[in-house]
Amino acid sequence: MKRILHVLATLIAGLFLTVQLSAQCTPDPGCLDTLQAGEYCPQDFPPLLLNVAYDEVITFILALEFEYNGTTYTLDSIAVDSVRNIPPGLTYSSSANGYVPDSAYCSQLSGTPTQAGEFPIAFYLEPFVDFGSGPVSLGQFMDDTSVVVTVYDPTGIEPQQADQFQILPIVPNPFSEITRISFYTPYQDRVSLQVYNILGKMMYEETQSATSGEQEFVFNGSELLPGTYFYRVINSSKLFTGKFIKSK
Repeated sequence: MKRILHVLATLIAGLFLTVQLSAQCTPDPGCLDTLQAGEYCPQDFPPLLLNVAYDEVITFILALEFEYNGTTYTLDSIAVDSVRNIPPGLTYSSSANGYVPDSAYCSQLSGTPTQAGEFPIAFYLEPFVDFGSGPVSLGQFMDDTSVVVTVYDPTGIEPQQADQFQILPIVPNPFSEITRISFYTPYQDRVSLQVYNILGKMMYEETQSATSGEQEFVFNGSELLPGTYFYRVINSSKLFTGKFIKSK
């Protein structure tokens, strides 16, 4: 069975939807000027880090259509009965527990994550359609495949810079054959590694498509002569430089 597509594309913002209504959020007026049906704001969210306080509000407008059992329906409304498997230490709130198309809503995730890992969020949803005689429920179903919340264990990452690209310590340095050049990226990005000798000649280059979180380049320098080398790590907006030593 196909899941609700356009609906969950909107709610994906939300990792944050819930039926809990305490401490209601307010839709961001700055988003409302640009949002269309099926869209959310902001597009990029700060990462969730273990034992680091988190607070994010998402503004969204529900899509007009969704696909269910191979048929596309015009949505009358959708009820979110419950949301489960929220990461420990976090709470959710929403401006509503039922949503109609083409209206602005918001949802909020806040708290301090106490457990790292991946958490597939289970949405218990009840969509309604109108065939001309009033809203009709298509029944409740559970969707646990659309949104996965990842809480990262930010070993070596400065908490106050959790929304920034960072280079982590190279281990080992000096090295004889293989060393690891680690970095942290808050968002998916293309990241490149370049290695130069002391004369400025490029000796190695590699690019990877990095997902958010802590990643690494495993550099094999076994063919390099012993000595000092310089490296560059480049993402879509910044360039970082450093040096390491190849031992005998």
